[in-house]
Amino acid sequence: MKILRISLTSGRTVAVALVLAAVLTGCTQSPPEHSDRLSKAAGLARVTVVCPKDLWEETKPTGYENKVKARTSAVVSGPRGGRGLVRVTMTGTNFVAYLKELDKNAHPSKLDGERDNTAASRRVYDAVAPAIDRIKAATSPDDPEPEIVIDDTIPEKA
Repeated sequence: MKILRISLTSGRTVAVALVLAAVLTGCTQSPPEHSDRLSKAAGLARVTVVCPKDLWEETKPTGYENKVKARTSAVVSGPRGGRGLVRVTMTGTNFVAYLKELDKNAHPSKLDGERDNTAASRRVYDAVAPAIDRIKAATSPDDPEPEIVIDDTIPEKA
């Protein structure tokens, strides 16, 4: 009888460990402000992100469960024209879906480890987060549509 009790206890321990591992694998290490950022982003009528085309392609959601409807166009004129940038415009609710995807990829659980696009997702998340934190309620119909620009450069030596 003791042998049975030991194996049952060991079985429970293994089962609990497997369930815990499965739960932790699906978790992200979201910043504490992430939930508030989702709520703020949901209130936007539209938002535009200007970034390198490859950065958008690397970070945009591709799974059927998290589709983001966004309009993209190349930036061809002005001081940023010809730099390979795209203008990505989406509604606030689509921006929320994009933020969720960025968070999942930028802040994976320790058990999951980094994904192929973790660095790119973290760069975009870190650029959009401060902009989202500054969102205020519109005070007039003339308030500008939010635009977030990600266009890094290396300054020349002085």
